[in-house]
Amino acid sequence: MTETSVADVMAELADLADPKIREVNERHGDDHGVNLTKLRAVAKRLKIQPDLARRLWVTGDSAARLLALSPRWYAGRRRSPSA
Repeated sequence: MTETSVADVMAELADLADPKIREVNERHGDDHGVNLTKLRAVAKRLKIQPDLARRLWVTGDSAARLLALSPRWYAGRRRSPSA
């Protein structure tokens, strides 16, 4: 498998961002505009990549952090990806 870069994932998340989703999420205290179903599809496609999950976590971006926390990525670990 080729290694996926943080820049590639961040660009994909930016493409998936929807202003209407962001508006709804902001009313609920979230600051991202990515539909969670689409976010799960990205996680499924990228499969388990703990190193990428750690690198996404440190970006501080909410959508990237949600992706990093996907159970598909950390394979049952009980700690955050930064550990």
